[in-house]
Amino acid sequence: MDFSTAVFHCRRPPVPVRWPLWLLLIWLCWHFAGQEGLYADTKHWVPESLTGMAQQQYDAKGAARIDAWRQALDGLADASESDKLKGVNAFFNRELRFVSDEKHWGKDDYWATPYEALGSDGGDCEDYVIAKYYSLRQLGVDTSKLRITYVKAIRLNQAHMVLTYFPTPDAVPLVLDNLINVIAPASERGDLSPVYSFNGDGMWLERMKGQGIRMGNPNKLDLWTDLRIRMNQLGMDL
Repeated sequence: MDFSTAVFHCRRPPVPVRWPLWLLLIWLCWHFAGQEGLYADTKHWVPESLTGMAQQQYDAKGAARIDAWRQALDGLADASESDKLKGVNAFFNRELRFVSDEKHWGKDDYWATPYEALGSDGGDCEDYVIAKYYSLRQLGVDTSKLRITYVKAIRLNQAHMVLTYFPTPDAVPLVLDNLINVIAPASERGDLSPVYSFNGDGMWLERMKGQGIRMGNPNKLDLWTDLRIRMNQLGMDL
């Protein structure tokens, strides 16, 4: 309900008529802000309609994983930013089964939405990162602190993707990775060699120690653009 509509169409609040007008206005703002807060829950972060969709499109277990995701975000809503990182990282590392795009989707490269990955019970490193990025954004972590980062996994000798978190703009970022459960500073991840990173605001040549060199708009990445379109179709926004 629109705030102005709520004020003019609600019943008279049960407050003493002798309250000063300024105090009454404060109470009204607090009251309706509280009512608004009742609806600002995880149904906006993970639409409830996705559970029924998963039941039909996948199976009961897929629907249960979507519900578990909603509950996990709900439980982290009031947590510290550090605990949000740990909770989201642990949830997806635990709940999402690693499987290659070729085996799972029949494509060389496909960036799945969190709904698709959880519903179908599978995803590769990009899908872990996308799910963590979206979840942390919905939990209130600022976009500027999060980077979807392409790296080379040296020991595996292959391309890999991780989520990096910058507590401050010039800090060494923390790395959220599906290969290990521990969130560690990039300076301690000698097994990873950074290539480039991006988020909803831009794209950078990455050095993992600081901001890197800004390159341009991430929508130049066709897979990223396609992902954002599908997320919007689900009622979710990256």
